[in-house]
Amino acid sequence: MTSSAAWLLSWGIVAVLVIFVLASGAKRSVALGALLILIPFQTVDTRYASSSVLMAYALATMLLISGELRFRMLPALIVVVLAYLLSFTQADRGLLVMNVITIFQFVSCLIIFLLAYNFAGLVKTEKTAVDILFATNSLVVVYCILQLIVGPGESFVPFGVEEFAFNSNRNPDDPRLVGPFGNPGTTAGYFTLMILVCAMDLMFSSGGKRLFVLILAGFNLLGLVATGNRTGFLILVAMFPVMLFTFRRELGAKRVTQFVIGGTLVLAIASTVAVAYTDFGRMFNRLATVTQTEGGVPTTRAETWPVAIEKIKERPWLGEGPYFWTEEDAEEAGQLRTEFEELGELDTIFDPYPHSLYLYLLRTVGIVGLLAVLWFFFQAWRHLSRASRLQSARSYGLAFVRLGTILIPAFLIAQITLEFNRRTTLDYAQFVFALIGLLLGVADRERHDATAEVDYKSRTSARSVEYGSGVP
Repeated sequence: MTSSAAWLLSWGIVAVLVIFVLASGAKRSVALGALLILIPFQTVDTRYASSSVLMAYALATMLLISGELRFRMLPALIVVVLAYLLSFTQADRGLLVMNVITIFQFVSCLIIFLLAYNFAGLVKTEKTAVDILFATNSLVVVYCILQLIVGPGESFVPFGVEEFAFNSNRNPDDPRLVGPFGNPGTTAGYFTLMILVCAMDLMFSSGGKRLFVLILAGFNLLGLVATGNRTGFLILVAMFPVMLFTFRRELGAKRVTQFVIGGTLVLAIASTVAVAYTDFGRMFNRLATVTQTEGGVPTTRAETWPVAIEKIKERPWLGEGPYFWTEEDAEEAGQLRTEFEELGELDTIFDPYPHSLYLYLLRTVGIVGLLAVLWFFFQAWRHLSRASRLQSARSYGLAFVRLGTILIPAFLIAQITLEFNRRTTLDYAQFVFALIGLLLGVADRERHDATAEVDYKSRTSARSVEYGSGVP
C-alpha cells in the first residue's frame, strides 16, 4: 500500500468513526447533517468508494438496527435497484467487480435520499433543512474562491499537504472552474439549483440572514459564470422567470419587479468580477458562439452521441451493465484499443461518456433502467406538486416544496447534456438525491401540519354546534 493510499484510508476510517460517534449520541440529526454537509468534499475518493459512500452505509445501518430509519417512496427505490440488478445480468463477466462496485456506489445515493428525508423530519423547523443546504453551499463557495485564486490548470493545496489538494482547474487553453464536483458541468448544475434556493429564501429572510443569502447568491452566480457552462447559465435564465411566475401571488407585482432588477444587478456584478478579476471569464464568449449541429446533433456531442446510439442498439432493453468502461480503465488494464471502426468516419480509441443522462442510462441500464430512474423523479415531483397545493406558499416550508417542482425539471433539462450519476460525479448524484429527500421531508411535515390544522378546525366546529358557543 502506498503512503497516499494509506493516508486516504486513514481519513476514511476517521470519517466513519466520527459519524459512528455522532449517530451513537442522542442527536441523530447532527450525524445526518454532518453527512449532508460533507457530500461535496470527499476525504476518501477512490475507484472503490468515497467517504460519503462509507458514511451513508454506516449511518443507515445504525438507524435501521435501532428501528429509527423511516422510509419514503420505497416502491420507486426498489424498482430502480431491480433495474440495475437486471442490467447487471448483461454485464461482461470480465468487468464483474467494477459492476458490483458501481451498483454499491449508486445505491448509496438512494440511501442518502432516505437519510436526508429522515433529517428533514427530525429537525425542529423546515428552515433547518434549507440551512443545511446553505451550510454546504458556503463551504463550496470558499472552495471555489480558493480555486479561482490559484488560476487555470492549478490546484489549491491547503497547508502544502498534497493529500489535501483540491481538484485541478481546466488548463489555460480552456480556463473553466471545476469546483469540488470535479468538472464544470456538474458544478454549474449545482450553482444553478442553489441560486434558485437562495432566491426562494430571499422571499422570507430579513436583516443579517437576508444579507448573507444575497451575498451567497452573488458568489454562486460568480461561480456559475466561472464554470463557462452555457447549459447551466441558460437554464437559470429560463427558470428564474418561471420561479417568479410561480410565486407571483405571494410576491405581488412590486416585489417581482424588485427581484428582476435585483437579480439582474447581482448577475452584472458577479459577471464583471469573473471577467475582469479572474482568468475564468469565457462564459459570454462561449454564449456568443452558437453551437452548430450535424444532423440534429450538437457538434460538441458529435463524437459521443453517435457512439452511444450504436451501442444502445445492441442491447436496448437492459443495457450492457451499470459500469461504464472508460479510457482510464482501459489504459490501466492495458486494453486501450481502437473501436467502432464499423461506424466509418467515427473512429475513437475508447468508449466516451455520451454526455447525456438519457443516452448514458440507455447505454448502461437500458430502457428498463431509464424508465425506472425517470419514474423516481416523476413520483418525487408528483408528491411535491400535491403538497404544494395544500394552501398558499406564504409558509416557508410550502414555498420550498413548491420550489422543488421547479428544481426537478431544471435538473432533468440540464441532464440532456450531462450525466449526474456516473462514478466520477457520484458526489453530485448524492447531492441531487439529498436535495430531493429534504424536499419530500419538508413536504410531509407541511402535509402533517395542514392535516392537523384541518382536524383541529373540524373538532372546534363540532363543539361549537354541540354547545352553541365558540371555542371552549
